[in-house]
Amino acid sequence: LYMPDKQKRLMVELTNFFVALTKESHLCHVIIASSDAFFVEQVYVDSKLCKTSKFMKLDYLEKDDVFAWLRDIKKYNKVQKYTLDEKQIEIIWDTVGGSAWEIHSILEDLFQYSLDAIVSKIKREKVAMIADWTFNDEARNCLLRHFSKQPARNLTELAGTSKDLLGQTVRDNILYYDPVDGIYGIQGKSLEWGIKEYFDKMDISKGLAPASAA
Repeated sequence: LYMPDKQKRLMVELTNFFVALTKESHLCHVIIASSDAFFVEQVYVDSKLCKTSKFMKLDYLEKDDVFAWLRDIKKYNKVQKYTLDEKQIEIIWDTVGGSAWEIHSILEDLFQYSLDAIVSKIKREKVAMIADWTFNDEARNCLLRHFSKQPARNLTELAGTSKDLLGQTVRDNILYYDPVDGIYGIQGKSLEWGIKEYFDKMDISKGLAPASAA
């Protein structure tokens, strides 16, 4: 866990206090929410949570919910200036999936730019992000290459990767961790594009077939 030991002990004691409130004193229910499940699992293992609580995964919006939203942006976003057709909605879904804040950002940008320009910029930004994160670091490149063809991997498929690196990847919002199923996955659809296109470009520069054509 990437916290000083003193702070880590404090977090463990805090969660044990929550256990005392809920399971021993029966005073309330406690929900601990974090975008970093790798962190939550470490606290979970080191405290009394194992036998007194359970994980709940809060995921991105489902496809049906996204399509229902984007088909009626006049109602949900008070947008009067434009509407989206089915092809445009499909492009948005294919680019950012169910990421609500990214969808909202696209809707705002559409007042000034075309959807094609917005999508192209998103993908370029994510490729640049991955290039920066992996720059001159063979271990990071090796780890993310596992995800260039498949967005989620079981922990057993990542044998040889250090826990510290996996934790750093989660902390940097490159990957997410699902502690229930022991799965690491790419943090969102737009980053899937970033990782795929980064390694495709790398392979092409080396004279290799890109991952999508392998």
